Amino acid sequence: MGQAFYVAGTGTDIGKTFFSSLFMAKYAKNHGFRYWKPIQTGLTGPSDTEFVQKTTALPDSFFLKPVYEFVAPASPHYAAKQEGKILDPKYLLNAIAKERKTNTLIEGAGGVFVPWTADYIAIKGIQESNLPVVVVGSTELGTINHTLLTLDVLTNRFIPILGFYLVGPKNELQTDNAETIQRLGGTPCLGVTNFPEQKLSPNDFISFANESFDTNRNVMESLLGPDDEG
Repeated sequence: MGQAFYVAGTGTDIGKTFFSSLFMAKYAKNHGFRYWKPIQTGLTGPSDTEFVQKTTALPDSFFLKPVYEFVAPASPHYAAKQEGKILDPKYLLNAIAKERKTNTLIEGAGGVFVPWTADYIAIKGIQESNLPVVVVGSTELGTINHTLLTLDVLTNRFIPILGFYLVGPKNELQTDNAETIQRLGGTPCLGVTNFPEQKLSPNDFISFANESFDTNRNVMESLLGPDDEG
């Protein structure tokens, strides 16, 4: 039996799509995981789905199409309003429920308090989806505060957290950041991966992911059931 999980960021452009690309590059083929971003905004440029697919060179079968797509690079509630469209949380949650027992990485839009509609925020949708969460934060200055806040609100709503993962530029703070968040947040650090120093081809990115992502297999082990093979 599969297990979908939700990738939540501590903010916008924090590294969720980079994390998702790493995960898909390393595990998609061996474990049958698919990538899905149900709400996509900012279609003035390449979508996150297109980015992950281009980065990993995985075929179409490893990707689900977004339920909602909007042009404006803004929160879903604003982007939908600009286009005169309606985002229905119930419809979206029904779509997510159908994938709950499949191996699917579900990437969220922005941070956990981003409004899907004028009166419905992302964290409510995460809670009602009943999916376990990986929180993605930055390696850089400010991540302790942002990540602890995100972990705290998820915990207070009894949302299952698999752990947190830091991504971003390599810096002298990142080890202490990870240790401090783990100690104060009471949530395991699943790993830290720095951005590659240069743009990589899909083959090179797959090699990079295999070498640099989830080196202790903490992410994958948190997803595997007792009857699953590593």
